[in-house]
Amino acid sequence: MKKKTRAAANRGESVGGSLQSTVANAALLLEEAMSAADHALSIDLRPVIALDGELLIRREPLPDRIRRIIAEPILNIRVIQPVSRWSEYFRSAVRRMDPPRGPKAHTAALDALIDDFTRDIENLLGTVGFAAQVETRPEGYYANIWDDFVLISHTHLARLSLTVTD
Repeated sequence: MKKKTRAAANRGESVGGSLQSTVANAALLLEEAMSAADHALSIDLRPVIALDGELLIRREPLPDRIRRIIAEPILNIRVIQPVSRWSEYFRSAVRRMDPPRGPKAHTAALDALIDDFTRDIENLLGTVGFAAQVETRPEGYYANIWDDFVLISHTHLARLSLTVTD
């Protein structure tokens, strides 16, 4: 029986095409570096909601904004402070998802891929002004490990999900 995971193909629905492609390519490189024959990492940047002209969304309480992009039950929200460290938290999450025999990429090469990916996300969304790790219990997804991040810039609200299936 094949395991279902979150789709990794659609990485940002409502944002610019060339930046979106850059993020998708960086995600594919990182997924490839972290995957093995029996270990698959998926990175999903979706949904991405443009906040342009939506002042009411920016004024919503934070839990309500998070619920706009996360439908699953939320168990815990861990706000990342200072927000500039969100990429370090993302790096740690990726490292926790190493294949059983270690990643195919060397540590320095993997760090470079992670740095490129997080930089591309900020180029796509704008400077992240709020970041949190959100613990969920997704229904219908069968993954061994998962980690979700909520990223909010001045102009975008996004969910960044990592899942691993073995």
